[in-house]
Amino acid sequence: MSENLIASCGYVCYPRDNNAQNLIEYWRNSDVVKDLYFATATFAFESKPYFPNNSNQYILVKYVGLDKMVGGISKYQSPSSSLFLFNNQTELFEKYHEKVSYVSIYYTRYDHDHHELRDIAGILARKDMVVSANLGNLKFINNKKLPFIFPHADNIIILEVEGKKSHQSDQNYCEKTRRDVARKGIALINLVSFSILEKLS
Repeated sequence: MSENLIASCGYVCYPRDNNAQNLIEYWRNSDVVKDLYFATATFAFESKPYFPNNSNQYILVKYVGLDKMVGGISKYQSPSSSLFLFNNQTELFEKYHEKVSYVSIYYTRYDHDHHELRDIAGILARKDMVVSANLGNLKFINNKKLPFIFPHADNIIILEVEGKKSHQSDQNYCEKTRRDVARKGIALINLVSFSILEKLS
């Protein structure tokens, strides 16, 4: 497990609204954007109240440089939009991969010690299709006050998957992976997942 702090990396999740095209063009020309995707989102039932105006379709932006990313969003974000980001803090591992087809986000209800994190990293690293795992946090960028505050925003685990078949099979694979971690006594709880439909840049 790497102890690298990578707090300026992560994913911005922007609902695909009428204003999204302006942001897509901005992000295509941004030096802090690593990858840009069009994706469908599946929210866990319990998590929906924490995501105002949640959508089925999102622009998913993998960034390196949070300050510049937020600055750009503020120029184009529509007054009614609500977007969120998963900010990486600690890298568990990353393998060589050619593409990402699925991003699955989990949370835990309490902080884990170094030994438990090593167990999680060991289980995930043995999974062929899981190409990266990071610990991070959840942040919202809104133009209005959130009705509910997510209580486990600092206990986020972000998995990237290089799938071989369908998005449904990716989802099933991640669920099996989650159960494998649970057998170690570490409960990962589904928050949201993204099935990548198209790479935009």
